[in-house]
Amino acid sequence: MEHSYSTPQNLERPNFLVFLVDEERYPPVYENTEIKEWRKKNLVTQELLKRHGLEFHQHYIGSAACCPSRATLFTGHYPSLHGVSQTDGIAKEAFDSDMFWLGRNTVPTMGNYFREAGYQTYYKGKWHISFEDIIIPGTHRDFPSYNPLNGVPDRKKEELYLHADHLNSFGFSGWIGPEPHGKNPRNSASSASFGVRGRDVIYSSEVVELIVSLEHEKSISKNTNPWLFVASFVNPHDIVLYGALTEHLPAFHFAVEAIPTIPPPPTINEPLDTKPRCQASYRHIYPRALQPITNQSFYRKLYYQLQKNADQQMFRVFEALTRSSFYDNTIVIFTSDHGDLLGSHGYLHQKWYCSYEEVLHVPFLIHNKKLFSQNKNFHKLTSHVDLLPTMLGLANVDIEEIQDRLRTKFCEVHPFAGRNLTPSLFGQNESTPVDEPIYFMTDDDVTRGQHQINPLGAAYPSVIQPNHIETVIATLQINHRQETWKLSRYFDNVNFWSHPGIKDETFQLGGHPA
Repeated sequence: MEHSYSTPQNLERPNFLVFLVDEERYPPVYENTEIKEWRKKNLVTQELLKRHGLEFHQHYIGSAACCPSRATLFTGHYPSLHGVSQTDGIAKEAFDSDMFWLGRNTVPTMGNYFREAGYQTYYKGKWHISFEDIIIPGTHRDFPSYNPLNGVPDRKKEELYLHADHLNSFGFSGWIGPEPHGKNPRNSASSASFGVRGRDVIYSSEVVELIVSLEHEKSISKNTNPWLFVASFVNPHDIVLYGALTEHLPAFHFAVEAIPTIPPPPTINEPLDTKPRCQASYRHIYPRALQPITNQSFYRKLYYQLQKNADQQMFRVFEALTRSSFYDNTIVIFTSDHGDLLGSHGYLHQKWYCSYEEVLHVPFLIHNKKLFSQNKNFHKLTSHVDLLPTMLGLANVDIEEIQDRLRTKFCEVHPFAGRNLTPSLFGQNESTPVDEPIYFMTDDDVTRGQHQINPLGAAYPSVIQPNHIETVIATLQINHRQETWKLSRYFDNVNFWSHPGIKDETFQLGGHPA
């Protein structure tokens, strides 16, 4: 790799804009030419970021699914430390005893680190690391910040969220809930049938408004601190809402523009009888726990359309940034919390019970015109646990000093599991080890919980064990060439048994162990 970059020291306490999307995978190797061209023409913001950016081609998540991955990304640690191991929304709900959220004053987040370093820190959009919705008294129902009939934001209700400042303990300000999660189309990214189509357009407006506000503040105050914004969009996560039930419900609207035909993935008919048995179990249970996906051709096109929808909202924010005086001194980050199987590997969907590339391999870009005069590429293995220490390195922050200060406020402040990649990215230390194996873990047993009832009211069983996974991804020298290999261990984690020391068993309908 060529080292023709400026160094981070050339930026004066850089601002950071983090674009986070949900469910977007790194383009798989089997994408055809037509789809590659479609990407270049339609994912405009990503293409703009690449022009003066560093593109990581082997970047992987540290955990799955939504909640564990996000907590891992924002803390620089794995679920084995931060404890966020499960995702709500299928068999678990937010207040269930087997749903684990990030605790206040335990493991510090990106917001805590940057705030301690003197940054103004703001979060807009999907959080999904702890439960922070305002709750209607006497219920577990979230309080909407918008008109439930048409999705139009209600300023008075938004002010309640801003005043509550529920992400303050996690180092962020400005968050407006409720969480864009669940079956309500008003809480989707862009799939409501009328009115405001979803939350992503609201989030982009919030970030644009914030940029304009801080620009005005800067014009009247010369001592404005640098800032960190997280713009966290929902799409292409709306793909999980589509199926044989919702495509006929009047509350939903799934629209696709002109997109080339997307052939089925080459592994769509892959037999699962030689794979870990939880995968066949998951394939069997998925349509019973959620809904069948019958129109596979439309389903694949919709996934790409939703990526474009997210990119359009990112463009609104990026355009506002480029019009501001902040742009030259702002580092823009783009990544995703995880990918999506999209019917690959024997008709598997979403992101559970496996460690295939479609799930683990995600896009990652770092953009700044001063740092990157043109598009650059990085092909070493990197992980979401590297993101936070690398951002702190780009900010020229003394990580150990910040951690010493954070230890007075947090009980779990440890050296990062990941690496500060900055010296290697900019050729400052050729001896820094970069080409190291990376680790992935998941305990997210999403079909098991206190609510194993599908949308039609029918009960369903949970996916059989073993379904907990540890994966190591490494670059190996094979026959005089470098190859990327993956080793996965599937196991039944004793920490998640219902009763300590008593192994759980999944039973078939006939009463015999599965």
